[in-house]
Amino acid sequence: MTTYKEIFGKPIKVLTGDPAPTPVTFTVTASGGAFYIDSVLQKTLELYEGNTYIFNYPSGHPFRFATAADAAGSTEYTTGVTVNSSTQITIVVASGAPNLFYYCTNHSGMGGAILTPAGPDEYEGQIWYNQATGKFRSIIAGGAWSSGSALATFRYGGAGGGTQTAAFYGGGYPTPSPDPTNVTEEYNGTGWSSSGNMNTARMYIGGSGTQTAGLASGGDQYPSPRYSLLVEEYNGTAWSVQNTLPAANKNMGSCGLQTASLNFGGSLPAASAVNNLYDGTNWTNTGHNLNTARYSLRGAGTSTAAIAMGGDSGGNPGTTTEEYNGSSWTSVNSSPGAFAAAGSAGTQTAASTFGGLGPSSTGQNTHNNYDGTTWTTAPSLATARYYMALGPIGTQSASLCVAGNSPGGAPVIGVATEEYNFSTSIVTAATWSAGGSASGSARNRALAGTRDAAFMSGGYNGANSQTRATEEYNGTAWTSVGDLSPQGNPDGGTYSGAACGTQTAGLFSGGSSQGSTDYYFNTSYEYDGSSWGSPATWTAPGLNGIQLFGTQTAAVGAGGVRPGQPRDRNYEYDGSSWTAGTTLPEGKSNGGQSGILTAGVIFGGSNPGLSPSSPSSTLHYDGTNWTAGGTMNFGNNGGQSATASATDTIAYQGSDGVTDTTRTQIYNGTTWVTGVNAITVTGSLRSGAGTSGAALSAGGSPNAVQEYEGETTSLNTKNISSS
Repeated sequence: MTTYKEIFGKPIKVLTGDPAPTPVTFTVTASGGAFYIDSVLQKTLELYEGNTYIFNYPSGHPFRFATAADAAGSTEYTTGVTVNSSTQITIVVASGAPNLFYYCTNHSGMGGAILTPAGPDEYEGQIWYNQATGKFRSIIAGGAWSSGSALATFRYGGAGGGTQTAAFYGGGYPTPSPDPTNVTEEYNGTGWSSSGNMNTARMYIGGSGTQTAGLASGGDQYPSPRYSLLVEEYNGTAWSVQNTLPAANKNMGSCGLQTASLNFGGSLPAASAVNNLYDGTNWTNTGHNLNTARYSLRGAGTSTAAIAMGGDSGGNPGTTTEEYNGSSWTSVNSSPGAFAAAGSAGTQTAASTFGGLGPSSTGQNTHNNYDGTTWTTAPSLATARYYMALGPIGTQSASLCVAGNSPGGAPVIGVATEEYNFSTSIVTAATWSAGGSASGSARNRALAGTRDAAFMSGGYNGANSQTRATEEYNGTAWTSVGDLSPQGNPDGGTYSGAACGTQTAGLFSGGSSQGSTDYYFNTSYEYDGSSWGSPATWTAPGLNGIQLFGTQTAAVGAGGVRPGQPRDRNYEYDGSSWTAGTTLPEGKSNGGQSGILTAGVIFGGSNPGLSPSSPSSTLHYDGTNWTAGGTMNFGNNGGQSATASATDTIAYQGSDGVTDTTRTQIYNGTTWVTGVNAITVTGSLRSGAGTSGAALSAGGSPNAVQEYEGETTSLNTKNISSS
């Protein structure tokens, strides 16, 4: 009898579940001198290369990795490891990682073993028996588009280049303004961040290269000149002017590297067949013209192995495809459908086009792949569009579609990003969804905890009326619990206080009330999950809008506002009393906050003494000193933020200094990038709950509850049956 292993070279495995979902969160507990992983004593783990794993552990038993048990005879293993807090650690398993051990840095003998198999793509075709479901299962590869984070600036027809996880996009047309822009943004696989502006604003620019060595050539400098000679190089931070093109051109095909790039075709203004080569210093007209002159075509590949796809020869999108070998262009099989002004990715023998203008001159969502000989159709874009990035981004199996236009210039199209992945994994995009409704309509309510175990207290009802009400959220519904202790004002309520900690060990601090006399409070209260304790006070005048982060027994209350008082105060709480800490280098109130006492961060907020009054700055605190961090893409005043970590947080909604928004921004401790927008425009929010992967928005105006789920990846598994 022939066995499965003899046919496919892979044995049938027996697993308790399915292999390699990501990211995976483990709950680590300690009992009897040993770690339990998800309630299993010293569980042997399988952590797959390329996947992300998060471990939540007790603070008294720091959880770490090593190449030997208890790190005996070895050093701590730190590759791909991030210590998020005193109770959480993340590891992204590196390619080729050795088998590891987990251990407690305080106590020996607590840990266990970690196997590090190859990534999930290695398991395509693998059959295993899932003990939990009683099914034989296997992994198959497939392709799909998923939504990515939006650009910060609406535009289309800019220069693009790089990969799906490290791309740049510069310039473009920010309709309805008739003038092009010079804005540049970078994509890191999660979101977009602002970078150095181009020296000259233009649109319909040829793009090529990488995120740290990019190239932008030609374009339209509306109102004049409409056909540009200009060339700029990008180094990942700034643009520099280079030698010009041999002739002015726009809307051409382009591909290659910064030091070996092609642009071909385009508009001069008539459809062109010209082929120009850049060597990192100078451009040369190679004389190797396309067989078919056209503009709005797209390219992929290198300067000696390129492909030119689609385009318009003078009124109608086409199906023409040509390959270049460094000395001549050759016509090859036509694409399945006509297109112009599409997006592109890949190489000469593995290229893709997606979207573009169809025969009826409307945006389309078609997606086609070329294998060096034959074209095939692939899964369609979610959103039809044209004039995405000019320049290939990514590969055929990992592409990036950036911005674009549609009839009417819908802004949602001009900032929309989609990622295409063909792999054994299914990528589920980050998303916001409606949560369970809270009671009442109060705003400026203090929120803390996690997305599925939060508490919210205080708030402003309007008409000089405040509330003391406290509610708890379980991920589905809100429940009224013990009211906040009465404040020293007629109705005893407060608004614009802040909260931190957990649903069973929370802290509320600051706030104010309006009435015939305005009150500002310098009190804090501890919450145990059912009732509030006695107040603790700080010595300075009361403040509202403070930024509060940390735990119930180790917190920081920074900034805040009261008429006639500075916004740079800083106080630390030890579980019983407050003491003054180092003042802020820049005053803030009603901003975001995250982290712990010795590794915290505050950002955005309001300060009328600054310009703009809704600053986009970030300040880090190490328990002693404040230092400047990354700049937000947008100001964030009266928004909310996840509170878990200073190096992995999310800020959402609030005002950008002009209007309340749905914007989301994600921070890694250095750089802010855009995230998926919330559903409902909301302002007058305070503090926040959750993590960068699971956040909660509540207690603002309007009274909308929204839940955030970060991007997840799971294996594309199928049951095997006899049919």
